[in-house]
Amino acid sequence: MADHKQNKAAPLRVHMVCGEDPDSWILGKFAKNLVAGLEKLGMEATLGDAPDPAADINHYVIFLHYPGKTSPETQKKTSGKNTLMVTHVDDFHRLDQLKQGLESADLAICMSRQTVAQLTASGLPAEKLTHLPPAHDGNIAPRPTAIGITTRIYDDGRKKERWIAKLAPLIAPSDFSFRIMGEGWGEIVATLRRDGFQVTYDEFFNAESYRSLLAAIDYYLYLGEDEGSMGFVDALAAGVKTIVVPQGFHLDVPGGITYPIESFADLADAFDDIAEEKACRAGAVAGWTWDSYAQQHAAIWRALAAGDPLPAPHAEIEGCVSAGSVRWKFLRHSLWRRRQRLKRRLAHLKKRLKGN
Repeated sequence: MADHKQNKAAPLRVHMVCGEDPDSWILGKFAKNLVAGLEKLGMEATLGDAPDPAADINHYVIFLHYPGKTSPETQKKTSGKNTLMVTHVDDFHRLDQLKQGLESADLAICMSRQTVAQLTASGLPAEKLTHLPPAHDGNIAPRPTAIGITTRIYDDGRKKERWIAKLAPLIAPSDFSFRIMGEGWGEIVATLRRDGFQVTYDEFFNAESYRSLLAAIDYYLYLGEDEGSMGFVDALAAGVKTIVVPQGFHLDVPGGITYPIESFADLADAFDDIAEEKACRAGAVAGWTWDSYAQQHAAIWRALAAGDPLPAPHAEIEGCVSAGSVRWKFLRHSLWRRRQRLKRRLAHLKKRLKGN
């Protein structure tokens, strides 16, 4: 059997133990992406439904599939390290199962700081707990924020449509799209489309199309200064945010104006803010890739196999995580699951009685 005090010249051998069909659901996705990511790092990575005695690391996806080392015969089968993927520990049964697993497993890798804090507060050994966030596929891009306009324009420019043309070079088609209803927008629509913006344009009012427009937009835009827009009222009724001139009955709606516009600079700033806010949300998980997920696991497993210290888990979270609050959470979930099981049994019993 191979010496599992990791030889730095030899690639680490990691085996994923997945108790469900890897092609059937989310756990298999984690296991397969870990294998692919580790192979990119030059590691030997495999996947199966049972532990590999020759592996340096057997990683159980998830902890519920870990049988533990229940006998001397079982312990002889593998001399490598055992780590457990941990998530959904939300009742006493699962807490007890994880607690028993950690009597022999070397490390539990949770998905969040909060879970580490809760498990530590529940009495599980802090030195056997760490966390890594999950990953996403990186193939979902934010859709453009849809801006809705429902007004006709006039020769005197009273609706300030020229500001839309002036704004277009300052914003990106990947950030914004437009849905416009009203006469006279043809030239501006053509300019927007030429600049790459997606524009849905209905020149004439249609009640059904109008309702569909309001249901599909993220922001309602109105730049005219004539006491207010009825579209503003309808947009609010649809729960849509607004970018409008603070005037007339616009001011009579508490919190109705999301972005008040009194100058072109205000308009440009509003669009900058909207784009930046969305970019920040997307950027918050930009680094949560499967490659990064594999790299972080690899760092943990290298240290574990070499007998080096592991990074201390960052269990600090906002708010208090007390043993009492965790026990109350587990109790609520345990009682709910028991009630669901009882309901299923009663339904099954009624079915049988009807059949008789």
